[in-house]
Amino acid sequence: MAPKKNDLKIEIGRCFGEFIGTAFFLFMGVGGAVNLINNTTAPLQDFAIPFCFGFSLFVNVFIWAGISGGVLNPAITIALTLTDPNNYSWIKGIAYIVCQLLGALIGSWFIDLVQPGGPNGATMLGNGVSIAQGLFLEVFATSVLTMTVLFISGDNYNKAFGVGMALFVSALCAGPYTGASLNPARTFGPAIVAKEFGRAHWIYYIGPILGSLLAAGYWHILRQLGVVDYPAKKGTQHVCNNCDCNNCNCSNNDRKKNDEENQIH
Repeated sequence: MAPKKNDLKIEIGRCFGEFIGTAFFLFMGVGGAVNLINNTTAPLQDFAIPFCFGFSLFVNVFIWAGISGGVLNPAITIALTLTDPNNYSWIKGIAYIVCQLLGALIGSWFIDLVQPGGPNGATMLGNGVSIAQGLFLEVFATSVLTMTVLFISGDNYNKAFGVGMALFVSALCAGPYTGASLNPARTFGPAIVAKEFGRAHWIYYIGPILGSLLAAGYWHILRQLGVVDYPAKKGTQHVCNNCDCNNCNCSNNDRKKNDEENQIH
């Protein structure tokens, strides 16, 4: 069934939110990192650069979570299509990824425009870091970031703060060795604009995707164990027919059955 005109307009607006949000995330994150590289010493950079990206993600998720979900990351988009297909279909996921990559290009281009001749924010393996080590770091760090997105609950502030802190801590761990991309769009934009790809550039795409799939796998295991619930269908709210509270202890099957009955009635 073709989407209604109003629904299509809303989805286009959400895609536009991902485009603008990713552009802002790259502009603020890379811009702050470039400024610190130019004006601070190496020990401070190891702390300050993760802070720039973590705080940039916090701000932009807070802004865009109510519009598009504030995903801003192709790897996490893939995980959401696997864990929440009611709200993130494959078509929507592909559209989000395209918008995120384009937004990263625009954000990186603006940095190059206003800060010409300086470091470009491209992610590269550190000296002495093997390809296998770099790949593992990108996989593991991205899985932590993705799990934060999948498991965190609450309002937009809680989500934004949790995701920003997850990126900050993950970047502290992986930053000195890989640049802590954790996001194919974050690598794609600066690499294309600066035409700098470095050694084993592919790990910055394969690693985050594998990390997001690993996190989605954790989520599915926990769902099978009954620890997490399957996301409710978009536009519906679970109302229990067996009790009068929304925080009941019904099993997932009971909840889904009750939701279906409520939709019928």
